[in-house]
Amino acid sequence: MADKGPVKATRETLYTADRAELFDNRDRIVRDQWVKIMKLRIVREKLTECYHRESVNHMQNCRALVERYLKDLPDAQIGGRPPYLKDE
Repeated sequence: MADKGPVKATRETLYTADRAELFDNRDRIVRDQWVKIMKLRIVREKLTECYHRESVNHMQNCRALVERYLKDLPDAQIGGRPPYLKDE
């Protein structure tokens, strides 16, 4: 599915806009958020395995996974309100 860009609906046009497009956009947003969360879960599982495998040397040998996990963590959260309802 091609990326359609940001959602263009606002609070004023929410009920008059094409509802099918709004539902498609909402589904795309939720799907993208879940993909980010699942990628982060995979990194966390690899990090846990690295901790157990490396035991004493985990601070040196698992550093790249920790940095990747911390970099991806803020982006992998589900937003409380849909972007088309957020106040700008």
